[in-house]
Amino acid sequence: MKFSIEKEALIAGLQQVMNVVGTRLTMPILSNVLLEATPERLVLSTTNLDIGMRCLVKADVSEPGSTTLPVKKLASIIKALAAKTVTFNAEDNEQVHISGGGSRFRILGLPADDFPRLPQLEVEQKVTLQQMQFSKMLKSISYAQSRDENRYLLNGMYWLVEDEKLHFIATDGRRLAMIANDVPGCPLQRSVIVPAKTVIELERTLGIGENAQIMMTDKQIAFLFDVAGEGSITDSIYVVSKIVEGNYPNYKQVIPSTLDHHI
Repeated sequence: MKFSIEKEALIAGLQQVMNVVGTRLTMPILSNVLLEATPERLVLSTTNLDIGMRCLVKADVSEPGSTTLPVKKLASIIKALAAKTVTFNAEDNEQVHISGGGSRFRILGLPADDFPRLPQLEVEQKVTLQQMQFSKMLKSISYAQSRDENRYLLNGMYWLVEDEKLHFIATDGRRLAMIANDVPGCPLQRSVIVPAKTVIELERTLGIGENAQIMMTDKQIAFLFDVAGEGSITDSIYVVSKIVEGNYPNYKQVIPSTLDHHI
């Protein structure tokens, strides 16, 4: 594997995916980022087995290939380089030589074949939203999610798609917030509980482009984000997450059907 890439583009890509990497990991490779050099771009992937993220970054690839490197160590090395362009050259023994601006580093990685692959959700029915609209909906009610991880059903946000409308609901047992938005022409009828940690990652990611696609199954939810137009350093960002299994509390029963006072 051999490629060259703009330093700022690589830093931006690493910053997008490295938040997923946790501190208490059961597998050493989960602290690594998967680098896949394809003919036209570099694909960066991370996962903690609950959430996975993939970012496509433009690169000049002379030899396609793949490996994994410690993501935090890699990010610190790239930030320290004085060059505008960084070159990677990976050997068969997973050693990767990084050079730029007269500086040289050698870092040992782990085989790409050992890295858990991100599930690719292939569904026909999707929800498409403008990213700014999506972000506004999340931020307007995410404060009401429970912070108690023992209350796992409330430690997330309930999403309901029905009758061409997308509903977000969050509650911690004391307060409840909800918001809805029209999704004209969407035939999807489904509900899921999205983990609070996934909501946090979505809030960090949204705003990089125009549209976002939401794909749901019974076990997982995935998001594909368009990246802002010409001149953008990345092509797209993909996020996939497990959902919280269980039945969300009946939030409708706590909402009064009639009110004595109106403002």
